[in-house]
Amino acid sequence: MKPGNNFIGKDFMEILWLIVTLIPVPFLFHYYEYGQHIKHEEATFLLPSAILFVIVAGLLSRNVKLRYIFFVNIITGLLSIFLASNFIFDEGAWFKPVGREGAVIFIALVLFTGQLLVRLLSRTFVVRNKA
Repeated sequence: MKPGNNFIGKDFMEILWLIVTLIPVPFLFHYYEYGQHIKHEEATFLLPSAILFVIVAGLLSRNVKLRYIFFVNIITGLLSIFLASNFIFDEGAWFKPVGREGAVIFIALVLFTGQLLVRLLSRTFVVRNKA
């Protein structure tokens, strides 16, 4: 570890961010939601897990360049669309307004926006703390 770094190195945090961000959460979101819909049960863990993902990914992305965040989130969105087209049935009534792929893209954009917001807030808080 380089001198002057915190307990966990900056490089380790960036690798951890990459691993966390490459998880196809938009696909998993709809896979769980649609699975619960088929079983006629409520998706109770959907919102808390999405919020937890946004917070963790946003905090880990604090030191990552913005262009890498865009690039990796695009890859994750495309991976999620591919997985959704292979593993989630395209039920017209459930995905009615935008379709299955549109729903996955929408959730990917919401998660991406949340990640950027948490990143901005964490960067602002850390800069204020150092002053």
